[in-house]
Amino acid sequence: MNNLPTAFAIISRKMDKNLFKIHSTRFYDVEPKAIHSMAYESNRLALSRSDNSIEIWNLEHSPHIEKLIPGSPEGSIEALVWSKGRLFSTGLHGFVVEYDLVALSPKASYAVTSGSAWCLAVNKEHTHLAAGSEEGYVCLFEIFEEGLMYYKVFDKQEGRILSLSWHSSGDFIVTGSSNAIRVWNVKTGHAVNRLSLGRADSFKETLVWCVCITDDFVIISGDSRGMTSFWNGKLGTLIDEVNAHKADVLCLCLSEDQKTLYSAGVDPVIVLFARVTAGVRNQWIRSVQRAIHSHDVRSLALAGSKLISGGVDAYLCISSYPPKALNRYPPLPQAPCVQMAQGKRQLLLRYPTSLDVWQLGAAAPSGHQLSANTFLKLSQEPARLLQLKAKDDEWIVCATVSPGGDYVAYATESNVYIYHFIQSAGTLQLKKLVPPEDVGTCHRMMFIHHPTEPDLSARLLLATPKLTLQLVDVGSSGSMKMVHTFSRESGQLTMDDCIHLMDCSADGRLAVVADHTSNVVILDLKSYKVHATLPRYKSHPTALAFHPSSHLLVVSYADHKIVEYDVIRRQYTPFSKKLSEKLPVQWLSRSCAVRHITFDVRHPDVIILHDDSVIYTIDKNKEFSEPDAKITKFDTGTEDSLDAPPAALKAPSAQQQKLNSTAAGSGPSSSCFGMSKKYKHLAYFGALDVGGELVAVEVSPLALEKHLPPALYKKRFGV
Repeated sequence: MNNLPTAFAIISRKMDKNLFKIHSTRFYDVEPKAIHSMAYESNRLALSRSDNSIEIWNLEHSPHIEKLIPGSPEGSIEALVWSKGRLFSTGLHGFVVEYDLVALSPKASYAVTSGSAWCLAVNKEHTHLAAGSEEGYVCLFEIFEEGLMYYKVFDKQEGRILSLSWHSSGDFIVTGSSNAIRVWNVKTGHAVNRLSLGRADSFKETLVWCVCITDDFVIISGDSRGMTSFWNGKLGTLIDEVNAHKADVLCLCLSEDQKTLYSAGVDPVIVLFARVTAGVRNQWIRSVQRAIHSHDVRSLALAGSKLISGGVDAYLCISSYPPKALNRYPPLPQAPCVQMAQGKRQLLLRYPTSLDVWQLGAAAPSGHQLSANTFLKLSQEPARLLQLKAKDDEWIVCATVSPGGDYVAYATESNVYIYHFIQSAGTLQLKKLVPPEDVGTCHRMMFIHHPTEPDLSARLLLATPKLTLQLVDVGSSGSMKMVHTFSRESGQLTMDDCIHLMDCSADGRLAVVADHTSNVVILDLKSYKVHATLPRYKSHPTALAFHPSSHLLVVSYADHKIVEYDVIRRQYTPFSKKLSEKLPVQWLSRSCAVRHITFDVRHPDVIILHDDSVIYTIDKNKEFSEPDAKITKFDTGTEDSLDAPPAALKAPSAQQQKLNSTAAGSGPSSSCFGMSKKYKHLAYFGALDVGGELVAVEVSPLALEKHLPPALYKKRFGV
């Protein structure tokens, strides 16, 4: 692992006298998981990865992971499909599975005739769902509000069914298999046409990986020869075939107006086909091609004019042409994936089936005066103190560490585990605590600390799949008790969707929770009542945080709106109202949602936010610029566009690991907004409570690449 503690300034030029030490860590070893299948409906994208997890992305404003359905080693997801807000999948286990999008778990499963299934599709009216199986059956289900009902099975064909597509009339289904494409009559269940494909090798079968059909019965197929073929489905004749790829074509995507087609596969080039009319004849012409991915492209989807693609390199890419645009989203875990124990200067890193606790390094005293961009030698190297592995490799849904570092907790799909982490005199002990019987599992958890009342034991707040909040008193002796439960039935909590954001005030008295329907509720943990409810906004929050030295709450929404709420007065602050009117256009046009909000105790009027690659600061003491003014890039003190490529970070060698101490640049703009692009994939950026020290957890693109398999070899001139 590559541990690179480095630093840079984040505060404006008026604070040059205050230097910051930033621990830039790269020991978060995230293993990228390939994207296998995708389905899009109404600004929601569901994608499955190679670990059988399902991510649900919200694309309405800035694309981000909204929900995550954990995977299992025994599971398999080969295809996904939406049907009026309901999500279905199928795989090698031989079932069609419907998911509960609030509990984030399978809701019901329905057996497919004769074993494993490879493909899934729903008709245009969303009344029937078809699954293609390993043994050559097409199994039909009727869709009801209560669930699926088995309808019929088509005649058995030779070989497995790898792909299928519905005609818009709902009367015909097209399937792709080995060496053949078949057209099926839905009413009779019989094949009415068979289209035979050629072979690149007489001893090798041609596999039809993907098919789609237009309203005028033109069948389009992609196969293992790298061919994209166009067929007359009524006559069963080949219209044209294009060798656009050097290897298997794995996915096709047809636009809603059926004038544009995209193809991709093992050869990761995405090829655009355009439909042109010459007289009375329609013809598909190969047009633009783009190299967006480095490895196999497994799935394509269209969201309006934007093309969504994903594959083995694990990046989710959203592109368009024209105009030419591309946004790449790295395979970072859903936030919060990093937690900080400020009292012990420790980091908790969450992996799918394990947890790591790391001790941050410490800088050696410097004998000379520090200046910007100065590297400090380490007197203590970062060290991993603890690694916890989930029982039976269960998926870890969420995890947390207490601010003092003495408690660690995590939740799987079935249980909550709490440990007392004892650190004294250089020895480490881990003691497992038994939670109350009422505690099952949860989606989010957070330790509540009481700095003004040290005699009180730590408390743990759990957000359950039943849309309730459980407050548990954690005792080091092993005896824990349920203190209170906030629920809809008691009228104390009105949540419409699963809770995904939590934070507590510095004194431990107030807690704030938020769900995906923009409910933001502030709770009093002493009186067990709702203290305040923020006005409901059209977009849902992606990050929130209490100010450490005041009762101010900052919330960032998916459309980049930022609000500051006075908890005592139960109203937005005057600064919040000005900020809403003066948000920069470049800020509002960002394609990434805010992942985390933090504060530095030495500068209470500065708000620090970050997304996947950029760190932002908002200085409340500065004047607002005009909305169309460029945001100051404080790494260099110049104005820059948010769409410019990130600045390179020249890190020291492994033998020269250091802490970098910097001050802000003296930019020409006095705008309250500032930004930095020192990092590529930023999983976490937070401040230590001592002041002047910040922690950045970065996942290097090269570290992700080392986990990937070799890409398709292409012969290049001179190589």
